[in-house]
Amino acid sequence: MDTSTLRARQHRVVIGVGSVRTTGPALTWAIEEAARRHRPLHLIQADTPAGRARPSGVDAPGAPLTPELRAVLSRVRELSPSLEVTAEASGQTPAHALTEASDYASCVVMGGHGRGPLGTGLLRSTSDEVAVHAQCPVVVVRGPAQSRQARARVVVGVDGSELSAAAIGYAFAKAADYGLPLTVVHACPSRATAGYVPPWQADDPAARVESERAATAQEVAGWSGEYPDVRVHRHVLRGDPVSALVDHSRGAALLVVGSRGFAGLSGRLVGSVSQAVLGRAHCPVAVVRSGEVTR
Repeated sequence: MDTSTLRARQHRVVIGVGSVRTTGPALTWAIEEAARRHRPLHLIQADTPAGRARPSGVDAPGAPLTPELRAVLSRVRELSPSLEVTAEASGQTPAHALTEASDYASCVVMGGHGRGPLGTGLLRSTSDEVAVHAQCPVVVVRGPAQSRQARARVVVGVDGSELSAAAIGYAFAKAADYGLPLTVVHACPSRATAGYVPPWQADDPAARVESERAATAQEVAGWSGEYPDVRVHRHVLRGDPVSALVDHSRGAALLVVGSRGFAGLSGRLVGSVSQAVLGRAHCPVAVVRSGEVTR
């Protein structure tokens, strides 16, 4: 792969596709993302017979496209004629194909979590697997497409861990990109289930919330200096993190959560919590790995 091709791939938006009908909202999101950021869009349909018949190592453009993939490609060109778009039929599983593509992408976009296939083999677990293993942010888009007027804010879940830096940074960048305010949500479970809680706070929930509020303000301060035009609203509360994030996702343009990658999800956004958010949020969800840089 020559340098110019590698550079182009590193900046493209990748989306896993099935048919025009099953891909709809995710495709709309990916097209808007690519067009707004002046990035090429790359479509991948996984687990296709033509792709499986292709010898390992043969470059994707040589594989015949399925009728479904051609229809999606035509739809993209119809909706955004000036957008640079390419397509690939892969014989790999959806999780493998999208994770591999994430090595050379600015983000990977996926559709309906637990609501049917992307290509012919995507089960509910695929979006979880890709979100954990991908080398770039993964955006999962469920439900009907939002109108621009309905997108009121960007929301980010924080937990005071090292994951927060990557998630907050990505959320600030998206809020600035969209021209929207940022809502930072830190939910403190009623019982300390992760991390160290000082003895003087263990029996004083109010003191714990105040301590977390100060820590959250400090987490956000540096990014506010980098993005002075982004208005920030901080919400530190007692309660279940999943419920808090799902509630705040109503009317949001994007919900951002953090991931540690191969080690799984950590902090108060542990595994099942992030998976529950992916399945229940009312807006697209971006999962950002620790140390990841938005490209």
